[in-house]
Amino acid sequence: MLKALLVVAALAGAVAVFLVLTYVRRSFFSRAGSVAMAARLSRHMEGRGWAPGFAVYESGNLRWYRMFSLAFGPRYTLSREDLQVSERRKPIGPEAQIFPPEVAVLRCKSATGEVELAMTTSAVTGFLSWLEAAPPGAAFYSERD
Repeated sequence: MLKALLVVAALAGAVAVFLVLTYVRRSFFSRAGSVAMAARLSRHMEGRGWAPGFAVYESGNLRWYRMFSLAFGPRYTLSREDLQVSERRKPIGPEAQIFPPEVAVLRCKSATGEVELAMTTSAVTGFLSWLEAAPPGAAFYSERD
């Protein structure tokens, strides 16, 4: 009986530590101005494989982090220089059960491969603005370094 209580207490403690560390990690990244965004990590089953997360725009890169992870590094880093949106669509099939109607799914292609991102329409507007905008002369100065 005592062993069972110790096991349950240890498990509850581990879950509590995980939740606190996840919260601290999320708070750390939200200071930099993060945007809620899901990414599709697996395409084995149609409409499945989505993971919630958040993105941080840093100069010419978008860094996507999983929401429930202890890793401080991003899962995806997308460079504005070679990123293209190849498709924009509404969630279909099983995705329509996961995401609310105001979410759009973007299929993006870059030199590192292809990634699907799901975000609200207001986040899409910000994403496309970031993708198309750059400070004047940014391409000129980045080539000189």
